[in-house]
Order: sequence, then structure tokens, then C-alpha cells
Amino acid sequence: MTRWSDASGFFLLETMGLAMMLVLLASALLLFRQGGLIEEQTRFEAAATCLAESELAHLEYRAVSGKLAEGVSERREYVVFSPAVDESGSNGKRGGDFLIRTTIQRMEQEGTYLAAVTVVWQARSGRQQEQSYQRRLGTYEAGP
Repeated sequence: MTRWSDASGFFLLETMGLAMMLVLLASALLLFRQGGLIEEQTRFEAAATCLAESELAHLEYRAVSGKLAEGVSERREYVVFSPAVDESGSNGKRGGDFLIRTTIQRMEQEGTYLAAVTVVWQARSGRQQEQSYQRRLGTYEAGP
């Protein structure tokens, strides 16, 4: 006849509890990593929006002053998101490289242009991402 002590089955219960804690910890770390990637993506999208709006404002100024002409242009811009401290203790820079492509087309109405600004960047995953914006620009006449 087998005698069971009060501690029988306790090892199995401890093992199951430890396995459950490990699964919860791994899930929390995965969610934390995913949150960091989403935050980085949001930073890139916000920077792309600011760059495009700035470019469109500059184009609008050129249109009002009569210096806007048809054509395509590209330029690269590096945007610093926030200062970072690396392992050596010196301040480094964290940011992203952006390609800003501007296309200006004359419209049928006199003095009116269609400006398209596309901002391109490369995500950490290696995929190229882009956002495009369009605006009608032109010279405005003052009312009577």
C-alpha cells in the first residue's frame, strides 16, 4: 500500500505555476517590443508629415511670390528625433533619413499649380515606406 504525504503533487503544482509565470513574462516582453516598434513607426510618420507640410508651405510662398515653376525635385533630409546617450556616455543622435520628392504641375487655370510631395523613408524592418500629400497652389488676388 502506498502512503501519500502532504507534499505529494506539490512539485507538479510548482512546475505548472513557474511555466505560467514564464509564459506571462514572455508575453509581456513581446508586447513591450511591439510597443517600441509602433512608437518608432509613429515618430517616422510624424516627421514625414512635418517635412511634407513644411515643403508645401515653402512651395505656397514661392507660388504667391510668382517664383514657382513646373518640375520635379528630390532632396534628402535627416531628422533628429531625440538625443541619446550611448554606452561610452557621449551624446549621440537618433533620427531618420528621409527622401523628399516634389512634383509641380501647371493646371488649366492661369497661375495655378498642383504640388505633390512624397516623403520616403526606410523602416527598421527594411521595408521602404512613404506618405504622399497634394495641394493646389496659386497666386491669390486681393478682393475689392
